[in-house]
Amino acid sequence: MVTPETPLEMLRRHVLLGERHIERQHAIIQHLSDLGAPTKLALELLDLFEEIQAMHVTHLRRLKRAS
Repeated sequence: MVTPETPLEMLRRHVLLGERHIERQHAIIQHLSDLGAPTKLALELLDLFEEIQAMHVTHLRRLKRAS
């Protein structure tokens, strides 16, 4: 039987996934740059990923303090 994850576990998972998305987006930007392709939209998406990650990290810290 699968036990549902707690809100704290879910946030930890989201933070880890966010780190992977950000790393991957950096790689995509580097690849586009190496090709001489435009990177403006990829950089905007990276900014969005980083904003979301910051929110997840802040929320995770709050939950940890409340535990």
